[in-house]
Amino acid sequence: MGRIFNFSAGPAMLPTEVLEATAAAMLDYQGRGFGIAECSHRGKEFEGVLDETIARCRALLGIADTHDVLFMQGGATQMFTLIPMNFQHKSADYLVSGEWSKKAADAAKGLGEPFVVATSETTNFDHCPDRSDWKLCDQADYLHVCTNETVHGHRMVDWPVDASPNLVVDASSEFMSRPHPVNQCAMVYAGAQKNLGPAGVVLVIMRKDMYPKQSKMPSKLWNFAALAENKSMINTPPTLGIYTLLETFRWIEKQGGLRTIETRNTAKAKLIYDAIDGHSGFYSAFVSRPEQRSHMNVNFRLPDEAKTEAFIKQAAAEGMVALKGYRTVGGIRASIYNAMPVEGCRALADFMGEFAKKNG
Repeated sequence: MGRIFNFSAGPAMLPTEVLEATAAAMLDYQGRGFGIAECSHRGKEFEGVLDETIARCRALLGIADTHDVLFMQGGATQMFTLIPMNFQHKSADYLVSGEWSKKAADAAKGLGEPFVVATSETTNFDHCPDRSDWKLCDQADYLHVCTNETVHGHRMVDWPVDASPNLVVDASSEFMSRPHPVNQCAMVYAGAQKNLGPAGVVLVIMRKDMYPKQSKMPSKLWNFAALAENKSMINTPPTLGIYTLLETFRWIEKQGGLRTIETRNTAKAKLIYDAIDGHSGFYSAFVSRPEQRSHMNVNFRLPDEAKTEAFIKQAAAEGMVALKGYRTVGGIRASIYNAMPVEGCRALADFMGEFAKKNG
């Protein structure tokens, strides 16, 4: 069976070239007679992988020497649980704009005094609150934001780098989908399973002056400074996942870098949003403000549940899968991360047009 168009929100599809290169390295890494997942993380083979992965990550994002590139095991939920444990001493600011930023704020409760600077929960998270509505705490240890909300399908077009000297960004679902101002942030983190690689790896970009602000942690495994001192290898890191990140970074470079990726992603998203707007009597977007529409997660509804189920079933029959919306909101969610080709978005847009004509 050939490759299909997988619109999963994560773990998500990876570029075929990345999968093929990783599969080859799994069987025999550089002609050594063993695979990359079989070699010691202390050996020269993986040391070379780690060094190159960090170097390519720095080059793609233009990361300054003021910041470290770290790899942790787990996912974004683990990270937004660890962040207040490390850095929330009295209070911390949280922008609550969707499902994931709300969970991050809830994780900070009991560890200090998380302060919600603004929320759009009363309108079912159909937008990200305007900066003019934010009420920031002057004494906050940091400001936490999620720049792309996968469940509701909206994004922050511009990261709020001027809002706090210690901006912490959950960029999981849009990381490396466009250039990011990481050097103007205290911390940026991303679960790998959207744009970067398989689940189980978190990429962290940490400003070094944050380390002295850390609380004493019960384990080095949860201590960012200790992780940096040990080059992300306090214990055995997720070696295969990191290798896949390396192949992904190589692939992004071959595409022309993050500016080219951004242009492509904009065009991909437009195909599907045009299909929604072109049949506005049949499809309705989750997001109330078109300028905030996510370029990674396109969320929309059909007139009723029966049509929604039929849409999902018929799309799957035509090679387009994982379109069911998140369990708390329903509807349709088309996740179109970097690896989703333009052809996949065009196929979905064409299908949407035909389905609306037949069922409208």
